[in-house]
Amino acid sequence: MAYSETIKSKIVREYLAKYPNSSNLSLARKIYKENTVVFNSVENVRSLIRHKTGNSGVKNRKGLTNKEFLSEPKPRAYELPKSHANDYTPYEIKQSKILYLSDLHFPYQNNEAIRLALDYGKKKGVDCILLNGDILDFATISRHEKDFRARSIKEEFDATRMFLNTLRKHFPKAKIVFKYGNHDERWEKYLYMKAPEIFDMNDFELDILLRFGELKIDCVKDKKPITIGKLMVLHGHELAGGAGGVNPARSTFLKTFSNVLVGHFHKTSSNTETTLNGDMIAVNSVGCLCDLNPHYMPINRHNLGFAYITHDVKSGEYHLENLKIIKGKIY
Repeated sequence: MAYSETIKSKIVREYLAKYPNSSNLSLARKIYKENTVVFNSVENVRSLIRHKTGNSGVKNRKGLTNKEFLSEPKPRAYELPKSHANDYTPYEIKQSKILYLSDLHFPYQNNEAIRLALDYGKKKGVDCILLNGDILDFATISRHEKDFRARSIKEEFDATRMFLNTLRKHFPKAKIVFKYGNHDERWEKYLYMKAPEIFDMNDFELDILLRFGELKIDCVKDKKPITIGKLMVLHGHELAGGAGGVNPARSTFLKTFSNVLVGHFHKTSSNTETTLNGDMIAVNSVGCLCDLNPHYMPINRHNLGFAYITHDVKSGEYHLENLKIIKGKIY
């Protein structure tokens, strides 16, 4: 016996064919609005749509003769509040020759060490320079005890702008990435605490004041990690804990169990472990490019240093040179 359609069923079939991607409720409202003489209510139309599409229960779905409009049952839509979870998606560096510099702490930088590192990068023909945090010092707005001899904020900004302009001038085609360290973050924290009225004004953000847009510098903030293939790069302050202990690389390994490169601790160290399946995990901390005898800690175990990374973009494999600068020479 042929299937006999009522007028209501025929109308619903015509609309389903014409608007196949509409939601059931939206389509039901449209049909009812345009056919009020035929249908009693929106819900009456919606019930027919659900029947035709096989969404009125398992029994209806199995017994449906005409499966032309059969659709997969839609999962229940859970009503949840808006999420304020942070986006922690890593920033990915795809270049193959990367010069890594961190902890310059302008205006307390070591110019000789910086020149050696930049010369090394130029000799290697780097296509990316990664500034991995604490490029500025911001001593005068620190929550720690203030040093009355600290340089002015203006001097810090002027010195950093000069350095960034020098980078762009001598490496015109290289990608430059500026990741915020804990010292760089002091600026926005200071604004938030001392001048909340202007905290959300873009004009006062660090990347605007340092003219990243003009210099084509990428900015990585909010403690986001950076990936260079299979290598994860952190500044170091993202990890809970103190000054890194005797071996910062070892301390970092115990917190991450991943191939990681960090600055922050102003000390060159390494830690290598082999897993049960034969994979090797290597963690390295890199030396700094700033004053080795700061007023707050004149006696310490810090050392000057930087890193050079080569990266196979296809495989993700990398090779790291964790370099020290000792008495004007690179080791």
